[in-house]
Order: sequence, then structure tokens, then C-alpha cells
Amino acid sequence: MPSEVEICSDALLLLGEEPILSFDDLTKKARLCSRFYPQVRDAVLRAYPWRCAIVLGVLNQLAGSDVLVGTGYSYTYQLPVDPYCLRALLLNDDKAIPWEVIGRKLVTDESVVTLKYIAKITDPGLFDSLLIDVIATRLAQQIAYPVTGNPAMTKALIDIYQMKLMEARSIDSMEGSIEDYESSGLLDVR
Repeated sequence: MPSEVEICSDALLLLGEEPILSFDDLTKKARLCSRFYPQVRDAVLRAYPWRCAIVLGVLNQLAGSDVLVGTGYSYTYQLPVDPYCLRALLLNDDKAIPWEVIGRKLVTDESVVTLKYIAKITDPGLFDSLLIDVIATRLAQQIAYPVTGNPAMTKALIDIYQMKLMEARSIDSMEGSIEDYESSGLLDVR
């Protein structure tokens, strides 16, 4: 599996540039990659519930001054730190449960909470190959203008990123069971 530097090098190759050997290279490209890679990685992970980044965790209920009052909910929970929660997805495997994230806390009326969430995965060895491709393309788009000075390259990479993201989402979504179709009353009448 590729390293962070190899993903950054893939981004640079998309720009027609030479790859870097390390984030410590004394080049503008290495500084840009070092600066933007973590931000781009987290944004791409947060943008879609990638199966390789989904985690289940039981949340710790907070008490005392940590409780958020005035929310309309009975219980307050701390969002996971290890692994860090980038985006909460589902409580207690039930789409009908009302809940809300406020800051780094989750509020709900549930007295026990198991949270399905997108974790901040930093080891590229755990990434799906399509996720790696999407991160590299998004990073190339992010650093395109500072590296090449070509605004048309940035625009072209936005389009390529969106196309690759759509493809990766489609394939990633096929790796699970399909939810049963729920008919509406109007369709039942027919």
C-alpha cells in the first residue's frame, strides 16, 4: 500500500510534475503536499461514508458541567477521540432516532448509544485503492495553481475529481446489502 508521500507524488504526477521523496524535501512542492495532504485526506473521508473508514463505538455519557442543557434532549455524549470521529452517521443502527451533534458532543434521548461514524484514518495502508485515487486527485486540484500557475489545470482537476469520486462511491456502495424497497401508500393503491 502507498504511503502519504506516494499519494502526494501521485498528485504531483497528475500535474505533470516530478514526485517528491519526502515531506522534508526542500521544495515548494513538498511544503504544499505536507501542508494540504492531511486537510484533503480528512475532507475526502468526511465527504462520503467510505467502508474502510466506518467504525462502531459505544459512547460515554457525560454528566455534570459537560452536559449540554437547553438542547431539548435528555443525554449528552462525547464524540470518539480514538479513532477521531470525522462525521457521525447512525445511532443504535436506527435511522428513526433523533440526535444532533453540537461541537464535539452528541445529544439524544437515548440512554445508551452505539455510534456508527467515519473515523479519521491516517494510515494509507487501510485505504481502499479508489479512495487513494480520489485523495490524490483532490490534492492535485488543491495544489494545482500554486505548483503550475495554470487556472485551467485546476478547473480540469475539479471535473476529474468529481468523476473519480462518483465512480468510487458507486463501487464502494456495492459492498453491502441493498436496503429493502419501502413502498408508499400511493404505489400500493395502483
